[in-house]
Amino acid sequence: MKRILFIFIMFFCVLGLNAQPERANVPQKSKTTSPTNGMEYDIPEDGCDFVMIPQPKKQRRNSRKKQEPTEPYYPDRIEAYICFEPNSAYYTESGLNILDSIYSIAFDKSNNKFYKMTIEAYDDAEPLNELNASLARDRAVMIFNYFSSREETEFIIKRTPSKYVHSCSGEIDYYIKYKMPFDFRWENLYTKAEEERTVNGINLTGKVHLVIENDPEGCLGEYYNYYYPSVDTILSGNCAMVKIPQGALESITHTKDTIEYSCTIDYKEFMTFEDLTNNYHLIPHKKQYLINAGYIVVNADHKPDYATCQMKENFEPVIQVRVPIELQQNDARLRFYAKVYDSKGRPSYKAIPTKREKDKETKLQTLTANITAFQLDTIYIGKKVEEKDMSDYFFSAKEGEPGAFYAMGGWLKPYKLDKKGTYVIKKEMQLVLRKPIGEVIDE
Repeated sequence: MKRILFIFIMFFCVLGLNAQPERANVPQKSKTTSPTNGMEYDIPEDGCDFVMIPQPKKQRRNSRKKQEPTEPYYPDRIEAYICFEPNSAYYTESGLNILDSIYSIAFDKSNNKFYKMTIEAYDDAEPLNELNASLARDRAVMIFNYFSSREETEFIIKRTPSKYVHSCSGEIDYYIKYKMPFDFRWENLYTKAEEERTVNGINLTGKVHLVIENDPEGCLGEYYNYYYPSVDTILSGNCAMVKIPQGALESITHTKDTIEYSCTIDYKEFMTFEDLTNNYHLIPHKKQYLINAGYIVVNADHKPDYATCQMKENFEPVIQVRVPIELQQNDARLRFYAKVYDSKGRPSYKAIPTKREKDKETKLQTLTANITAFQLDTIYIGKKVEEKDMSDYFFSAKEGEPGAFYAMGGWLKPYKLDKKGTYVIKKEMQLVLRKPIGEVIDE
């Protein structure tokens, strides 16, 4: 009985194995390999409406460490095939979805890539006639119009987050708005062999091949740098000389924006005896009396504002001022006086470091000082004196007299003329001022 039962069970097992159905032939997606990154991508059977985006390499994570949030990933290359309706310049509905997906990635406001675009369009590989002669080109234009219409401009515009550096404000985040470079290509396939109509396993008939690639140099060229002044500038007069190196007044670097970078610098000097004494004044100062022995005025229409500049340390004393002085002025120990700011940003004129140079052949002396962009305006040469010594330099005067100025509660003047028209100057004042044209006598 057991033997019969065993044979019966084995019979049903064999019957069950023979009755197992054959595996269904499920359509498989074909694969294509990108020539740029070597990655494989599944493509639909008809090769229509799919996008190839390389994925970043996954990094090993240590589960014990706290994971910091990662920045969004934006690819260096986006590649897609967009299908069009037969004999039509309109893409399919699924093609529109692909374009929308590409736009959401490539034109995302956080995407820091600088993309260029290549559009390769193909016709339906049919004999050419009057209706389809421009079909491939019209399809390329349709893809271009999709991206340009998103910005409502005649070009494809992208905004890329970036940074520029301003000498007063430091590094600043901003968006570079640029016109995306693009390349149009279109081709009629009717005369092409079958193998020429296929690229990487994809039949090109009725499609547009779209490639978006990161190309900063192609999109931006060299970063624009703006310096004020744009080149080293030397201003020379009859007596003084001012050298302003490139960028000493202000600079803006690493920006694509077009900025007005011209800088007009005006220069005047009041150094001769006649210049000074015709409209004499003391160097403005609250506590001491500063004898004015000459001054120059340098104005620039583009320079930093001390009150609003946040990076004052970027402005070093690199602007050089050179003034030749006469022998007696050197003996008088003249110095430069320029604006110096206190902790509250209030300016006052104070002595700044000077260097004296002597020409070995001519024996002429030159007074040199370096100032910052904040000290441009009026730069004085002078000497500090006490109030009790003022009478050693000036004559008493009346209002309206030539060369008279108001100071110390009265009117003073640096010279007077005798009956012969000769300048009469006090001895201490002769040491300070340049010699006038004509004769000079002591008081």
